[in-house]
Amino acid sequence: MANSYYHGTRTALSPGDLIATTTPPAAGDHSGASAYVLLTPNIDEAIWSAELAAGGTPPRVYMVEPLGAIARVSEQPGYNAPRHPSMSWCSQERLRVRGEVIEWLHYHGTRVDLRPGDLLKPGHVSNFGAIARTANHVYFTRTLDAAAWGAELAAGEGHGRIYIVEPTGPIEDDPNLTDKKFRGNPTKSFRSREPLRVTGEITDWPGHPPQAIQSMKDRVARANQLGVEADD
Repeated sequence: MANSYYHGTRTALSPGDLIATTTPPAAGDHSGASAYVLLTPNIDEAIWSAELAAGGTPPRVYMVEPLGAIARVSEQPGYNAPRHPSMSWCSQERLRVRGEVIEWLHYHGTRVDLRPGDLLKPGHVSNFGAIARTANHVYFTRTLDAAAWGAELAAGEGHGRIYIVEPTGPIEDDPNLTDKKFRGNPTKSFRSREPLRVTGEITDWPGHPPQAIQSMKDRVARANQLGVEADD
């Protein structure tokens, strides 16, 4: 297990605050259900949990310290897994807030061989869409999961690569994902008309299972057959 844990919520918290356990609604009337609090070593899961949490306040991701043993939440009685990424560990003891995540790395998934200092610019043919079109934007994300999909679905024969990038100009939410399937922007997907500067590469990123990749490629192919075009 990693030494860093995260908790996604819409509650405003401060370092030292304690996050209490609760009995999850999904447990229903199962007699074996117990109160617990969620956490995860995967920041992407915490981001999704924060974005999809109930309430109208801004989503927040906190670094937390479990005060007791932790276990897989999927092993808890009455747990019903959601159809989206979510915090995957839990504890029957409270969590102590260590701090808030306020700075994020940006990632770009591709098959192109790049080096630190290289610029990713708009003007290339898009990987998606029924008609080959020149993209007016360059796309990036704050989650490794979304960047992995970009690398795995990118056109070309080379290995999928994920680069750490920094925008050189204004950015905006990617309208192809924002509010299309989920409230807000849980994949943290963005685009810019200005170049992205490569600052490094992630070389040990977790990929998706082959069957999941093929399923996604099939969905993209069906969208192309239906004439669905990306908003760019």
